[in-house]
Amino acid sequence: MKYTTLVIDDSSIQRLATTVLVKNHPDLKLIGSYQNPYCGIKAVYDEKVDIVFLDVLMEHVDAFELLDNIEINAAIIMNSTWSDFAAKAFEYGIDDFLMKPMPKKRFNIAVDKIIKQIEQRKVVPPKVYLLSEVLSTFKEATIKK
Repeated sequence: MKYTTLVIDDSSIQRLATTVLVKNHPDLKLIGSYQNPYCGIKAVYDEKVDIVFLDVLMEHVDAFELLDNIEINAAIIMNSTWSDFAAKAFEYGIDDFLMKPMPKKRFNIAVDKIIKQIEQRKVVPPKVYLLSEVLSTFKEATIKK
């Protein structure tokens, strides 16, 4: 299965570098690459993307301002040239943080981790009830009547 992926980065060089990494990963399918974060976020909603590579500092907005105002139902891998943002990214619940330039090995580790997380969310184990739990619930309901 290919996981739909989108890149949002205002730096054309970094956007191209990330796009090449995405295109060369066997489990990823690039849906789009956006300089404008607002167009990128619109595409996240329109395309129902699985993974978003999101730059922290962009020309008119930073990633944290975006995340304060919208909800992205996709895994987010945030990236920046500044390591100081990593702690804040994880406080925001970001799935992974990559330093620019992204080494291919670290990129692949992050993607593989995210894919495992996505797969685990898809397979939710059914709730198993013990007979004693069922009987006690039934007994409590009968007594209250």
